[in-house]
Amino acid sequence: MGLARRNQPGRYTLLLFSILLLLIAQPIMPTHKIAQAIVTAMMSLMLLSALYALNVSQTYFRIGISLMAPAFVLRWILQFHRSPQLEVVAAVTASAFLLVTVVGLVRQLFSVRRVTLDTISAAICAYFLLAVAWGFMFALVEIHHPGSFSAELFIDNGMGSGSTMISALHNFIYYSFVCLTTTGYGDIAPRSELARTLSVLESVVGQMYLAILIARLVSLEVAQSITER
Repeated sequence: MGLARRNQPGRYTLLLFSILLLLIAQPIMPTHKIAQAIVTAMMSLMLLSALYALNVSQTYFRIGISLMAPAFVLRWILQFHRSPQLEVVAAVTASAFLLVTVVGLVRQLFSVRRVTLDTISAAICAYFLLAVAWGFMFALVEIHHPGSFSAELFIDNGMGSGSTMISALHNFIYYSFVCLTTTGYGDIAPRSELARTLSVLESVVGQMYLAILIARLVSLEVAQSITER
């Protein structure tokens, strides 16, 4: 897969494509077993693409693969076997891996000297991955403290042995994007203190990300244009 090749062009565009596939496919027939198997495959593709994009240094890659491997394996186990304990471990490792990926992407964005299509893709990927990572954290909150949200986010998947978190993850990702973009539709509201804290923290991080990183990219583009002229 070219994991040993660093600074390979197109890696962030590939990651962006896999994230968009997941976000589009996740809500489609969430209780259908075959559809959930397809979504699991897309989640696996996103994790592998994130690991490929994370290979900016040996340290990031080693941390990433140690977190991605259990998240990848447990995602497939939960596809066929329901286990609350495994759901917690899978959510923790997946969320931690995605956050490490975001840190690696942001670090890379602050080290580049030219704005390219791949650079813009990396910025979008980091923003999307923040929402997905927080979605896993919201699912963890609901698992440990049922009723942390005003709406019923966990749904009966009707698959018998399958994981309810897999079939309901799109609900948490939806709420995560609402917080990240500070849209505030109001159909889902946090009730517990932990849910409120995470919601506010995500909103703050989302606004700081846009204000700081977009300003960085714009300044690079302006400097690049002046230099070329």
